[in-house]
Amino acid sequence: MNVILVMSDSFRRDHVGAFGNPWIRTPALDRFAGESVVFPHFRMGSYATIPQRTDMLTGRFSFAYRPWQALEPQDVVLTEVLQKNGLATYASADTPHLFRSAQLTFMRGFDAFHWSRGSEGDLWWTDDYNERDYSPPTGQGRIRINPEMFKKIWSQGRQRTRELDWVTPQTFQAAIEWLTRNYRRDGFFLYVDTFDPHEPWDPPRWARDLYLKDPKGIPYAWAEYGSAKQYGKDELKHLQALYAGECTIVDRWFGRLMDTVDLLGLDENTMVVFLSDHGHYLGYPNDGGQVGKVTGYRKSDGKMAGAGADVYMPLLDSVSAPPFMVRMPGVKAGKCNVLAQPADVMPSVLDFLKIPAPETVQGQSFLPLLKGRKVDWRKHAMTACFNNFAQIGDRRWLYGAWAHENPPKLFDRQTDPAQKRSVLKANRNVARRLHRKMIAEMERLDAPAEWIGKLDAKAAMAKL
Repeated sequence: MNVILVMSDSFRRDHVGAFGNPWIRTPALDRFAGESVVFPHFRMGSYATIPQRTDMLTGRFSFAYRPWQALEPQDVVLTEVLQKNGLATYASADTPHLFRSAQLTFMRGFDAFHWSRGSEGDLWWTDDYNERDYSPPTGQGRIRINPEMFKKIWSQGRQRTRELDWVTPQTFQAAIEWLTRNYRRDGFFLYVDTFDPHEPWDPPRWARDLYLKDPKGIPYAWAEYGSAKQYGKDELKHLQALYAGECTIVDRWFGRLMDTVDLLGLDENTMVVFLSDHGHYLGYPNDGGQVGKVTGYRKSDGKMAGAGADVYMPLLDSVSAPPFMVRMPGVKAGKCNVLAQPADVMPSVLDFLKIPAPETVQGQSFLPLLKGRKVDWRKHAMTACFNNFAQIGDRRWLYGAWAHENPPKLFDRQTDPAQKRSVLKANRNVARRLHRKMIAEMERLDAPAEWIGKLDAKAAMAKL
């Protein structure tokens, strides 16, 4: 038995055609959704890139006890468990944080790995000629990165002339080639981790042209986070088209991977999981008036901020409810409506391979649910960033609180699916109930008292 786990960073759920988007071009993911069990109420756990992958590969809710950081030596990691049980393990990835800020610790337990260079600020090439030709595209608008760094990234991108010069195709191609040379092994785990559609949004031109052939305004490939009012209508349309183009590139190469899986007959003995760590606000009506993926910004200039922010909201569903799909032999396609989270991936993979989950695991295996069995599943899901913010919700309500002394907010998906307005004042009992559950969950996970205390601050709670 084999497992293929595909992570696509920052992929919004509403940018998969099968989930109701009539204009996005994602034929491979649409087909995969029709063959899989989809989880429409999947929720983030720990925010963002590295904490989410920590949850996924350790089966734990790391927001309770650690920030964004490398894995610890004592962490029990999925790949090491698989390796000890005789599976071949391989990773093909381009998400730079796995190799840089995480100091390669996420490659623990892999027999080998491929690193496609060049995502985000991963500089693998310099070119003085291109750097001299560079002119900043910022105009009167906003860009989220140091101009000198952006110049180097821009210069690096000018080396690309064919589709395989882009990073995402390289990552999937390496995975495909490994698969064709290793598919006869007696059990393997293949992990594909691509950073697209994370910024910078710089897909091949044809991919952007699918959504906007003649863009106007400044091309914000790396738009500053905060209020969408920082950008004009033309700029928003342009960045939305660039993002959509990257989604289509991910879909195109995921499709090639799945074609190879099916061609080799691996569909009969292989579990395939596709997910994202979170979405990205793009100024759409369900994005809370934002671009980015943060919880606070300054009203005065629209820029993101921490303690100095005066506009706060939880991470809405366009960020905190990414796609999650599982194709498994012997299991019919359909929907599973539980509140699954990244920490459930490790125990579910082990369950599929009939390997006992370590005692360190806090997540649950969803396999019994897919086989029609009743399981006592969580009724609420928490998303949090260590020492910063936490939110909790069920399928209807979303409640968020901050480490800063700002009032919490409550959204009702039933009456307000786009989550445009907080209804806390009219539903204080609901907010109090969810707040108590949030604190109880933090205590259950052994979060430090200081971290819990920040969420339970008297000044903020007095406004409940």
